[in-house]
Amino acid sequence: MSVTILPYIDDKTTNAIQTAVKAASVPASDDTGCSFQELLENADRAQQAMAVDTLISASQSGQISAETVQKLLGFNPQPCTAVSSSSTTGKASAGTAASNGSTGSSSSTSSSSSSDILGCPDNLEDYFEEAAKTYNVDVNLLKAIAKAESGFNPSATSSAGAMGIMQLMPSTASGLGIKDAYRAYDNIMGGAKIISQNLEKYDGDLSLALAAYNAGSGNVDKYGGIPPFEETQNYVKKVLNYYQKYS
Repeated sequence: MSVTILPYIDDKTTNAIQTAVKAASVPASDDTGCSFQELLENADRAQQAMAVDTLISASQSGQISAETVQKLLGFNPQPCTAVSSSSTTGKASAGTAASNGSTGSSSSTSSSSSSDILGCPDNLEDYFEEAAKTYNVDVNLLKAIAKAESGFNPSATSSAGAMGIMQLMPSTASGLGIKDAYRAYDNIMGGAKIISQNLEKYDGDLSLALAAYNAGSGNVDKYGGIPPFEETQNYVKKVLNYYQKYS
């Protein structure tokens, strides 16, 4: 299960929420004197909202009431409009070189108007064009990746914390110098740079470049090809299928 809720929650707030879930009560303040709502407002974006997922799961299982969830958060959380999948086999979205691969990607749709065959919103077309020219990558390939990763949703967040249209992991975005991975332009440029580097590394082999984008180049190198992870294999097929639609 994944939600797209701001603000995102740090370890301290996560622990506070999980403690509150067990007690089924509303914490008035933490040891610093901050109210629970202030904790939420000051929470760091570095982590995905695991605690909110915990609350919603607890509510759905009947452990706590929806009213308690709303009191804890100060608002009524809503699930993401599309399903987010996560893998414990080898998923490392946006080129994260994770050896154990435990990340995931979020797939959701954008409501912006579009004349594109895959539904790329018109207001993103210029960003994809610029990214394609900057990093010498086919613009249609970038859009195929974006479709598979997030459905062109700038606010998409995976259960592992991958962010934005091209689903950049926090460490990846930081390494690229991106301060706000939810800013569509920066996110697309970042994703374009990664896939460009992957294509260069694997001598233009698109399947390997995509596998590295999804599972990390470390896993591609380790297995000498597309890793034997069902999610990664399906991801490569999905992107190639989207890419072929532009042919």
